[in-house]
Amino acid sequence: MSDSDPADVMRLTVRRIGSAAVVTVAGELDLLTARKLMETVDETMKGPDLAGVVVDLTEVSFLGSSGLGTLAELATRTTAPAGGGYRARPPDPLPPLRLVAPPDNTAVLRPWETMNLQQILPLHPDLDSALESL
Repeated sequence: MSDSDPADVMRLTVRRIGSAAVVTVAGELDLLTARKLMETVDETMKGPDLAGVVVDLTEVSFLGSSGLGTLAELATRTTAPAGGGYRARPPDPLPPLRLVAPPDNTAVLRPWETMNLQQILPLHPDLDSALESL
């Protein structure tokens, strides 16, 4: 393994809770690891009978600008209206996305609030509240 292996700085786990999928992120979400999160969430959203996807950031220890950008991109993709400019049938809408970060996780909250991303996608304080909002 090289020093730049994303597996060294971030771990992702995916599980189903009822009709929702939960992607848990642990470690650093930055330039090195953001693409892996995007790929994982994209793949997870293809799951059958999916009511929504929750990205749990509770165990994130660092959230860099690339990680913020990835989360904002995921948020806008799942909230954009379907249609608009497509000549053929518009794509199927993506399941809704929710994010979890507890109020004491300043590694996530500080950059999130600084970039005003709560206007795009609010953070839920815990997994239960995120699941209930789907």
